[in-house]
Amino acid sequence: MLKTLRSIKDTLRVNRGGLLIFEILYRLFSAFILIEAMGRGVSFALKQSGFSYLTAENALRFLCLPVTLLVLAGFFLLALFFANLEICTLYTAFQAGVAKERLSPVKMLFFGMKNMIELFQTGNVRVLFLNINYYLLTEGWILIGLVRHIRPLSYVVTGAFGLVPVKVIMGILTVVMTGIAISHLFVPVIATLRDVGFKDTCQLARELLRKRWIKILLLLTVANGFVWLFYYGSQFLLKVVAAFLIVLFADSSMELALVLTISNGIDIAALCVSSVMGVYLNMGIHTALLYRYQEEKYRWEIPPYHYYMPEGGRRLLTVVLAVCLVTAGGLYAYDSIYTGAVRASSVISEAKITSHRGNSSEAPENTVPAIEAAIDDMSDYVEIDVQETKDDVVVVYHDASLKRITGERGRLWEYTYGDLLLMDFGSWFSDEFTGTSIPTLAEALDTCKGRINMNIELKADHYSDTLVEQVLQLIEDYDMEAQVVISSTSYRYLKQVKEINPDMETGYILTAAYGNYFEDENIDFFSIRSGFITGRLVESAHDCGKKVHAWTVNTKGELNRMKRLQVDNIITDTPVLAREILYREADTENMLEFIKLALRIEK
Repeated sequence: MLKTLRSIKDTLRVNRGGLLIFEILYRLFSAFILIEAMGRGVSFALKQSGFSYLTAENALRFLCLPVTLLVLAGFFLLALFFANLEICTLYTAFQAGVAKERLSPVKMLFFGMKNMIELFQTGNVRVLFLNINYYLLTEGWILIGLVRHIRPLSYVVTGAFGLVPVKVIMGILTVVMTGIAISHLFVPVIATLRDVGFKDTCQLARELLRKRWIKILLLLTVANGFVWLFYYGSQFLLKVVAAFLIVLFADSSMELALVLTISNGIDIAALCVSSVMGVYLNMGIHTALLYRYQEEKYRWEIPPYHYYMPEGGRRLLTVVLAVCLVTAGGLYAYDSIYTGAVRASSVISEAKITSHRGNSSEAPENTVPAIEAAIDDMSDYVEIDVQETKDDVVVVYHDASLKRITGERGRLWEYTYGDLLLMDFGSWFSDEFTGTSIPTLAEALDTCKGRINMNIELKADHYSDTLVEQVLQLIEDYDMEAQVVISSTSYRYLKQVKEINPDMETGYILTAAYGNYFEDENIDFFSIRSGFITGRLVESAHDCGKKVHAWTVNTKGELNRMKRLQVDNIITDTPVLAREILYREADTENMLEFIKLALRIEK
């Protein structure tokens, strides 16, 4: 047993540095591609099927549509390719480790791809599915953990796993997958590293497993148990450290919101690292045991020429891989940072928090300071109101009258933008904001670009023939179509938006929901006063693929009710309180209180 463990240790150590670099770069690249593919594919399927949003209620119906099944099939093939290429590359690197030969990450990938192509040439295509079977068996709990961070999929998964028939099916499926994995344990590694047909590969695998299966399964169980312990131990330790630092240095009003937000990121990071560790240990143990337990008549040499690669070819491949990684990263960064949104998150997402008129509890409403406060308080969206001045400048302002904010008489559209710049839009809130000017929509867009999403409400107090065109043109000029939604109490405005830009997300603002609006193609979400929102209303909207935004939700009781009803967006004057309610976790909250108590005791 000691010799076996020593053999495994030696195999894992030889190329660990190169494998670490490979895994980081490969996982980043594959994540970029898969996230983009999922986002674009689901967006395409939603558009073709007439849905504007994917929810827990309409998910099953959406998944059964032919266009969705076609998109999912394409995504599965792409994921199948990336997973198998990773596994073949790891097998290749560990085989070199057995021979004490070091490989660069580029060589690992080159010969890993070569070995994967040879699976087709030797009739071992079935091995690709055996790899996926083992991958899901050992990493399935990690994938489920990641899915739980994606609402509404988290609701679907949690609800499904609570059903007895689903539990029975999952139990049977796990037993079947385990049986397949054990009976074909060495098949993938032999087929990948040796030019042997599938039938002969299975025969060799059975002979290697015979009389040793208990020891081998014990080793693999211990390795996967270690990964499980690493995940729970590391994420708990990191959460404690994060909570400790937040208590020491963060504003007390933001403590819980920060802890909840960071805890979510820590959990995702721990899952990703555990996934890498799991595949590293499993593939390494398989390879080490293969060469440890092979019989003398099956002893396979590892020829040095197998890893020879011309210098020119190595440089060319390095450049190609670098270009692919940078291109994929650039596309992802463009969608996630430059435009302020990832395509996947726009259709499958958790409940969002919108600061009403900026963070109007900390700064004068609809001003740049209010927008900055919304960003500082980690809001997902900032809601602003826009209308036109007498000289057709689009400005951010809510009321028709100027009296409440500036003390001046008259309507906003009776003044030019120059006239408005002479007025004070901040001193009504507090002396600290004396002299604050009215912002233009261009200034608001510039402030928000790449930092926070926007809900721009087109005010209908004074109908304008140019407001819609100007707003859409400004959004296009700032390249923020993916970062902005448009709402209004005016159905005419929303219809006009869709006529000009069918891809712009639109929301109909209602005090109460009456009439059959849910199937209207000009409306993507409904913004409704929270007191009129019921579970049946949310379910009806979600069944039609529409979102529900609740306004204006400021109390704990109403925030909890909106959370239970699973509305998609909460518009509030208290974004920090909303985040605490929406993302509250008992364990995290208790940990934060424990740390605060410990610090008080020390003092």
